[in-house]
Amino acid sequence: MSDTLSQTQRSYNMSRIHGKNTKPEILVRKGLHARGFRFRLHNKKLPGCPDIVLPKYDVAIMVNGCFWHGHKGCRYATKPKSNVEFWETKIARNRHRDEVTTAHLEALGWTVITVWECELRNSSQLDDRLNALAEEIRNAGEVKRVKDMNKRQSRAAARREREELLRKQAKLEAEIHQLYPIPKRIRTISRAFDGDE
Repeated sequence: MSDTLSQTQRSYNMSRIHGKNTKPEILVRKGLHARGFRFRLHNKKLPGCPDIVLPKYDVAIMVNGCFWHGHKGCRYATKPKSNVEFWETKIARNRHRDEVTTAHLEALGWTVITVWECELRNSSQLDDRLNALAEEIRNAGEVKRVKDMNKRQSRAAARREREELLRKQAKLEAEIHQLYPIPKRIRTISRAFDGDE
């Protein structure tokens, strides 16, 4: 079966589809806002410019269209009948870019969550997905909290270790001075070189 639209009509239709502020993205944003989450949009400082970023939880959310990102096993991820090679290449490239972006974000310590367009098709699906998404964000936030706490504890332990070394060094220097007192004349000259006088 061939495409019902002409090549010009198909090209025009595809050109009208935007990458940002899509209907699925707006649904997710409204749902998160209603559940008390605050976020940033399309953060260009992060790899792949994620659709929704929650810095408080270290979570980056990608809202993907099933067709454009080649959602495996999804009935909405159909390929057009015309210009098949072009679309297969384009979708494969999109999927590869998604994988690379996810790997980069995870290497930077972000939790990456993908929300698919097909998960938001009707109101019951939308509500279930948004509730699950809220739970995923909270879990990621708990992981971040534990990591931050461990980091603070390890910094505090390193500081205590450094202070203990300085105390030992000062004690050792005091013992050396007691065993081998430095004449007052040499101490005076030493202070002058150090800029104390």
